[in-house]
Amino acid sequence: MAKTEFGVRAGRPAWTRRRRYIAGPPAPRGFTARLLRASALGIAPVLVVGAVTGVVVHVRSSGQDVRETVASDTPYTLSGHGNGHGRGMGQWGAYGYAKDQGWAAERILGHYYGGTTLGTLADAQISVRLQARDDQPLDVYSDAGAVVAGKPVGPGEAVHLTPTADGGANVVVTRGCAGEVLWQDATDHPWVDPVDLTPDRPANEHLKLCAGDTPYRGALGVALDGAAVRTVNVLDMDDYLLGVVPAEAKAGWADTGGAEALRAQAVAARSYAAAENREEYAKTCDTQSCQVYGGSAKEDPRTTDAVRSTKGTILAKDNKPVAAEFSSSTGGYTAGGEFPAVEDQGDTVSPNHDWTVTLTAGDIASAFNVGDLESFEVVTRNNFGVDGGRVTGVKVVGSSGTAEATGAEARSKLKLKSDWFTVGDGLGVPAPPSAPEPESTLASAGEDEDTVGTTEGSPIAEKYKELGGVNSTLGAPIGPEMMLPSEAGKFRMYTNGTIIWTKKLGAQVIDASVLREWLPTGGS
Repeated sequence: MAKTEFGVRAGRPAWTRRRRYIAGPPAPRGFTARLLRASALGIAPVLVVGAVTGVVVHVRSSGQDVRETVASDTPYTLSGHGNGHGRGMGQWGAYGYAKDQGWAAERILGHYYGGTTLGTLADAQISVRLQARDDQPLDVYSDAGAVVAGKPVGPGEAVHLTPTADGGANVVVTRGCAGEVLWQDATDHPWVDPVDLTPDRPANEHLKLCAGDTPYRGALGVALDGAAVRTVNVLDMDDYLLGVVPAEAKAGWADTGGAEALRAQAVAARSYAAAENREEYAKTCDTQSCQVYGGSAKEDPRTTDAVRSTKGTILAKDNKPVAAEFSSSTGGYTAGGEFPAVEDQGDTVSPNHDWTVTLTAGDIASAFNVGDLESFEVVTRNNFGVDGGRVTGVKVVGSSGTAEATGAEARSKLKLKSDWFTVGDGLGVPAPPSAPEPESTLASAGEDEDTVGTTEGSPIAEKYKELGGVNSTLGAPIGPEMMLPSEAGKFRMYTNGTIIWTKKLGAQVIDASVLREWLPTGGS
């Protein structure tokens, strides 16, 4: 498309007016056009016996492929679902299942972690890298005293450890954290031990960092990672979980019917930690890259009960602990991967079940480093859940190049809550039915069979209800509502026919042969 130019200097435009280009709706094509022509000729769609089967619908974004530069302040509204990567257990979903449906921890775990079994972990210790302490010497004390280099350290005395290349450490003991030096030594055991190394010791025996007085159960030590100094906490596995579970979940859930969700969290966290093997000097870390762990300062009796009541219980596969990933909110469907994707009805209680954010064209272009934005397109999805599911591929075209990225990369670059989003007005695609729970049937309690797999209040649902629902000549539904190619509309198949919906036509019963003709060609 030509641009309006004013003034030329040395063969180049001195000033170019950049117009905001808003693409209008395309002229009717393919299936929609044929239906419009049929309507104009007075030919009413007819109901046929039989249904199209084996149809695969590839979901794409509804964004226009605009090839002229978009003004940098043009807004793009992204609507999404969930918070986090969505793999494994959804923490808000677990809470919803426990609170609203009375699920026990074992059922919650079985729902999210398909293909695993419950196992038992023998008494074990875990080593945790304290990343905030990277490249710093260890300065620590205890109200009850400690032990270093085989020697006792009195209450209120502080130990300062610096690692050495031979795997040991230099030791300095002072009166208080910054007082006079009491003694110095070198040791091949670079650890400060509490007065009693057994699990579940009282708070006055916990070691505390001089910086911030943060307390830790177990022992604290130092190691070298190349030339970099690392601080490591070694402690009993369940003592570690006493600090993890309240940091990763909400202890208050126990007060509102969600205690079983906390028990499920304890098992998942124990399994994840047991499967970790990050570094030679530490199995795991204390940040969100592993599991959040803040020592013993924020332990809570409610999460402590969850840990103690599931002592040693893990999720296993092939007789090995599994890395039982979890995230805050799935948005209504898990992402799949190591564990099968499942519908997550419990997630409706999540504050991030649905969300909306507005970005500008400039924000998007800058995030992908493509110059001035020309188009932003979702090209592939995973087909689990509404709107076609999570984004698995995007394409961003700009004045200086084209960027292609995964949905996870787009989420990171655009700082979105999840990779499940639509751009602008996305058409809803209901989730495919999940594997039924042992106690359930196709229709949930209090739910009519003719509404299963239907977007509540959708035009197709209303049309079906108007015709008489399951008692109509259409019969029972045989699948969920699905999206037409190019997101031209939606359809749902029934025992004796099909209802289709487009913006132009509304909801109508159609001749299935029209659908058969159109779908294999992608709607052209």
